[in-house]
Amino acid sequence: MAIKELLTDLACKNATAEGSKIRKLHDGQGVYLWVYEDGRKYWRLRYKIHDKEKSLSLGVYPIVGLKQARQLAQAERVKLASNIDPSLDRQINKQKAKQAAADSFEAIAREWYTKQTHTWVKSHAKGVIRRLEMNVFPYIGMYPISTIEAPQLLNMVRIIEHRGSYDLAHRVLGVCGQVFRYGVSTGRCNRDPAVDLRGALTPHRKKNQAAVKPEELS
Repeated sequence: MAIKELLTDLACKNATAEGSKIRKLHDGQGVYLWVYEDGRKYWRLRYKIHDKEKSLSLGVYPIVGLKQARQLAQAERVKLASNIDPSLDRQINKQKAKQAAADSFEAIAREWYTKQTHTWVKSHAKGVIRRLEMNVFPYIGMYPISTIEAPQLLNMVRIIEHRGSYDLAHRVLGVCGQVFRYGVSTGRCNRDPAVDLRGALTPHRKKNQAAVKPEELS
C-alpha cells in the first residue's frame, strides 16, 4: 500500500505560520516543513537512534524543494538502517572538510610563502605568488597536499608548456617542489612528487646576456 503524501508543492508554497508559533507541516516518515512567522521555511527530519529522538536539517525551502527534501531524507534513512547517526555523520564530514581545506595545497603554499618573503626582494616575492596564483592554485590548489601525485602535477605543468612557456614551467615546478618539501617537514604530506618529474618537462634554452666588449668598459 502506497504511503499517502501529505504535502504538495502548492501547499509548501502557500504555507504560513500560525501567529508567533512555528508551524510544522508533516510529510510523513519524519519529514517536516517548519514555517516561521517571517516567512522562512526549513526542512527537517525527525528520527530516533539509540533510544534518542533527534532532528536534522535538510535545507531551506524553496532552494530545496519538496521532491529533493524527500530524497535527502531517504539518504539519511539509509544511514540509519546501518546504525549511523546522520547528525554525527554530518559533524564528522564537516570536520573532515575543514581539515582538508586547512591542508590544501594552496593553504600550505601560502603558509610557506609567508615564511619565505622576509628573505626575498619584493620583486621576487611578487613573482613567486603570481606564478602560484595564475598557474598552480586554479588546478591543484583546492586538493589536500597529501593526495597530489606526480601525474596530476605533470598535467598542470603541461598546460604551461602548451603555451610555449617552457622556462616558466620549470620555474613553477621548482616552486611546487619547495611547497611539497615544506609540507613534508610540517607533517602534511609524505613526499615531494615533483622529483618524479625530472626529465619529463620540455628542456628550455637559457638565454645568456650579451658579452661586454673591452672598448665598452669605462
